[in-house]
Amino acid sequence: MYLLQIYVLFSNIYLFHCLKSLLFIPLDERFTTRNIVLNLGNLIKDDYELITPSLDIISHWKSPANIDALQTWLNEEIIKSNCTNENNNICYSLISSELLFYGGLIHSRCSNDSVSIIQSRIEQLINLKRKYSSSLKLYLSQIIMRIPAYDEDFEEPHYWAIYGRLIFEWSFYYDRYTVLHQQSDYDEMKEREKKIPENVLNEFLWRRQRNYNVTNLILTEYSQYFEKIWITLDDNALYGLNKAEERNLTDLINNILNITDKVNLYPGADEVSLTMLSKIVVDDLSLTNKLRFSIIYRNTSTVNFIPNYEGSPLNESIVKQVNAAGGIVVSNNDPNFNLNNTDVIVIVNNWSTNAQQEATQTQTCENYTTLEQFLNYSSEKAIVLADVRYSNGGDLCFVDWILNNKTTQGLLKFGNYSYAGWNTNGNTLGTCISNGMLLSLFQTNVNTINQNKRFTLYRFAEDAKYQASLRQSLYEYLTQVSYDPTDHLDVDIDFYSQFVQKGLRHYVQQIQKEWNLESLYFPWNRTFEIGFSINSALQISLDTYQH
Repeated sequence: MYLLQIYVLFSNIYLFHCLKSLLFIPLDERFTTRNIVLNLGNLIKDDYELITPSLDIISHWKSPANIDALQTWLNEEIIKSNCTNENNNICYSLISSELLFYGGLIHSRCSNDSVSIIQSRIEQLINLKRKYSSSLKLYLSQIIMRIPAYDEDFEEPHYWAIYGRLIFEWSFYYDRYTVLHQQSDYDEMKEREKKIPENVLNEFLWRRQRNYNVTNLILTEYSQYFEKIWITLDDNALYGLNKAEERNLTDLINNILNITDKVNLYPGADEVSLTMLSKIVVDDLSLTNKLRFSIIYRNTSTVNFIPNYEGSPLNESIVKQVNAAGGIVVSNNDPNFNLNNTDVIVIVNNWSTNAQQEATQTQTCENYTTLEQFLNYSSEKAIVLADVRYSNGGDLCFVDWILNNKTTQGLLKFGNYSYAGWNTNGNTLGTCISNGMLLSLFQTNVNTINQNKRFTLYRFAEDAKYQASLRQSLYEYLTQVSYDPTDHLDVDIDFYSQFVQKGLRHYVQQIQKEWNLESLYFPWNRTFEIGFSINSALQISLDTYQH
């Protein structure tokens, strides 16, 4: 035991001096924006240490973060990590504008802080960069504020509960009229405008303009201080003020500032920190050539269709997601194309219908056998399984084919591939592509494979079992038996946690007996998302023995 303690002591000292620091300021406190990144970071923990602020200083639902404490935390962690000009160490920082500049994702949609106040917070960050220079590398994400198409204010300003749908439609027709100049769109826009109180519309427009001005300011005044900037479009559609902002920013980035190589602009939001993590590792490794991604669609007839909650075709979004993660897509139409010359194969389980359906609808099975030929490469290449057939949950038949089909089982080894199928198309793509990137870069590392098993279990448990199945069972119980509100589970939180945990624990054990699911909770006390831990059953046994 004494020798073991000495070994652990020296191992920790070695790791302290050798691990590279990744300072991570998340979008907010949720499992899907904070813990998911920490869990993916475990794949590379032999080389990188992902450090994040404690929960007590970041946002909690509509309560904003302690921004001053976050700025102090960042400065202190840079010093602790020896990333000063006197050392050769480099600190990489993954920073969400929403948390550090606004106080959180929801607060960015609801707060009344002026541009000048927000700029003073940006200046604090930039002053750190000026102080530590090349020892501090900044990677920043910024979200184009969403315009949800429903009447609910859980994540929005209070007036969204009454006027949300009307504001969405007003924005849609306003922008479409601006683009197409059709009188019918103008008439539809004016009809909605009559039904929205002037003060409500003015507040909505003021906050949109403020957030747009902040993004514009970051690009025009401060872009030189950042290694890379991600601008993602939260829930959007083909037209709307958010799409107008996207067009304006695209012109600013590509034609006025000429910083196309520095800025990524595409649909997404909650998953962006995963993409940033992937890109940071790619940059740190200084790869001679970018990893080459080949995209295989189950259904080629819908590749240019637009997914739910987005305004761009599926195939365009995939290319942008790969580029944002630090890879490059190789064209299957190239006469010299050969799968043997690619590093990562992305298998896309896309939809066959005219429009992407919701996972909550009655699911049907498709023919997945055409994908089997591409699984033959799994022993030598990272395989990415992008489950975008449905929004808000995975394709249960596809997951069953992955996990239980005899042919698939013989070709795919658990832990050697990535999977995702949650919420929006962007959420899914950003997750599994980033996961696949790290898997490809560290596929010979034993820890990476072991932690990838754990990360993949998280995805199957949350995306497929909970979002596409258990969540509906819970919703039915709430609406038909207990009559408790679906967004206030705290009235009987222990019961509802156990309700879901029992179903998920059994599911995880069916997939991999050596892992246990524990500590399930609802981050915002609603059915929409969950948080939980998956730990090694062997480690739990050892901990029990030691105590």
